[in-house]
Amino acid sequence: MNFDSLLLSDVDDLQLTYTFSKQELRILARFIRLHQEQIPEGLEDFAGAVEKAMYDSMSIDEAEVFYS
Repeated sequence: MNFDSLLLSDVDDLQLTYTFSKQELRILARFIRLHQEQIPEGLEDFAGAVEKAMYDSMSIDEAEVFYS
């Protein structure tokens, strides 16, 4: 397959599997929180999933400190 000429419209199901480290997830969640008004359209579900994963892994006290 020639990836130089590949268009996303040519792909039926494009997937990415990536396992975030705890540190990567913390950085990404903080970045999303700080820039939530700038999240590009179409990434809302991804941003929500990152926030949920982070929030679900914390106690209420940890979440209050992290998100304040």
